[in-house]
Formats: sequence, C-alpha cells, structure tokens
Amino acid sequence: MPKLWNDVDAYFTSQLNADDEVITGILENEEERNEATSGQGKFLQLLARIKGAKTVLEIGTLSGYSTLWLGKALPEDGRMATLESNPEYAETAFEHIKAAELDDKVEVIEAPAENTLPKLLERGYPRFDFIYINANQKHYPDYLEAAINMAKSGSVIVTERKIMESFEEEANCPKMQRFLQILTEHPRVDATAVQTVGSRGHDGFVMAVLD
Repeated sequence: MPKLWNDVDAYFTSQLNADDEVITGILENEEERNEATSGQGKFLQLLARIKGAKTVLEIGTLSGYSTLWLGKALPEDGRMATLESNPEYAETAFEHIKAAELDDKVEVIEAPAENTLPKLLERGYPRFDFIYINANQKHYPDYLEAAINMAKSGSVIVTERKIMESFEEEANCPKMQRFLQILTEHPRVDATAVQTVGSRGHDGFVMAVLD
C-alpha cells in the first residue's frame, strides 16, 4: 500500500502542485522531505486563499517549506509571522524566504512559541486570519489556546498531526484530552479531524473555524 501512496502523490504533484526552484530545493534536505509534501503545502496555500487571509501565523517553521506556500498565498499588503525556536532552522528558513522574495511579508521570529505568542499583538500584529500549527505536539493545547486568543471571527486554524502506531495510547494522554476538550467545548470553535495517507505515511490534520 505505501508504494501506491507514493505513486499517487508523485502523479498529482507532477500534474497539479507546481512549485518554484526555492520550494523544490528545500525538499532536497532529507529531514524536510520527511516533514512535508507539495500536496500538503499546496493544500495549505489553497485554504489560506479560500479564506482570503491577509494575516497568517505559523507555529513551527523548520526550514520554511510550508512557510513559503503560505507566504505565496498572501496579497500584496499581507503579513505573516512564523515562530521557530531552533536557531539553525530559523536561519535556514530566513534564507529560503529571502530567496523566494517573501522577506517583505514574512517575519521569522526565533524564540520558543510559548514565550512569543503572548507578545505578538504587542509587536503590532493584528489578529490573524489563518493560523497553522506544526510544532512540538506536547504543547498543542497551549498553542491552540493562544491561537484562539489571537484570532478573529471567521479565522481558520489548521493543526498538523502525525498519526503514529501508538495513536490509541496517545489519544488517551492528558495533553491530547485537553487539546480535544478545547476543540469541543470552547464556545468559539467548530472543528473536525481528517486522516490522510501519502508519501509521508499515515498523517492527518485538525481544522477549526472560529465564531
């Protein structure tokens, strides 16, 4: 079955998910290749465009692959912040962003997200239209609560979640239970989860819209 998943990803990538040299070059890095596919990147870009997002927040930058897809969804007056705690990743991401000529719209903030999120609005960012969370999963409940506080009515929050063999065990852990409790009980949140398969294996995401 994984061969079929790979073949299907390769086919649709060649037909639908054209990217540029900068985005393609990022996937030459093996670690980044394990973290993303062009189909997923294009999916995020389309969601941001459908939303008409002018302000985007990304929690977890890595080398900037999804950052570039989301950055390319922004209008001329759009603005994006991406948070990365690893200095090496942050530097690499900035180089990719500059090479893609998005450095006038996208700011890489090198600091732990849990320290940075409470201060973003103080830095002059407006409330965000689109928020993508792809970072340390043990912090997802905190990131989600912060994202809700920095969003507006109609904002979209997408949370990447790798599906592991130990998912049943993870689903019963306190962090996952708190994450789901926020999604189901917060009065502003309407959410669902979707499983995906592909060259990354068994994957998935949670998507929420805020009232």
